Amino acid sequence: MTFTNFWRSWMLVVVFWLQAIAPSAQADEWQDASEVVVATTDAMLSVLVESRQQTLSDIMPSIANVLAPVVDYRAIAKGVMAKYYRRAEPEQFEAFIGVFQDSLVQAYTKALVTFAIDSYSLQKNPGEDGRAGREKVWVKVYADNSVYDIHYTMSSKSGAWKVTNVVLDGVNLGLAFRKQFATAMRQYGNNMDQVIDNWTTGTY
Repeated sequence: MTFTNFWRSWMLVVVFWLQAIAPSAQADEWQDASEVVVATTDAMLSVLVESRQQTLSDIMPSIANVLAPVVDYRAIAKGVMAKYYRRAEPEQFEAFIGVFQDSLVQAYTKALVTFAIDSYSLQKNPGEDGRAGREKVWVKVYADNSVYDIHYTMSSKSGAWKVTNVVLDGVNLGLAFRKQFATAMRQYGNNMDQVIDNWTTGTY
């Protein structure tokens, strides 16, 4: 066998090896991302069980603690601001992250308390995202004799798997919040400080 033929044969082996491990790596990433979703969901449901006699305000800090390490509020807030992000001063962006996180935690806590969740099930991987470090995790939630589909977009860009967007029964929350921010900018004459100040009261 000539060196050229040997090299071609070796490259062929490498190509087939890469093709063989790629699906496995993708499956491992989905498994890791889905484990974060499952652990977080279980933790939130445990909070609800332990806090049945408490008010919404009492439960919020516990839910906030559960969500803090697994939701990329910074990335989501940046997406919500969209084109206005480049216009924002650093302190304005940080302020928006704060009020956005608070409003999201309150809305999520209220939804958890309002809907009597019976159970949930992790759905089979809906398909490969095709990009390393990005996965989609689908969950069915059963509550009050109804079924809700929740699709989580997950990213490991920061190192750990975190939620970067949620689609609830076909409603893309990231896009909905983006439209809300753009509408508020028009409403307040592009005064970003007023948008940020009123985001809290408007969302609450």
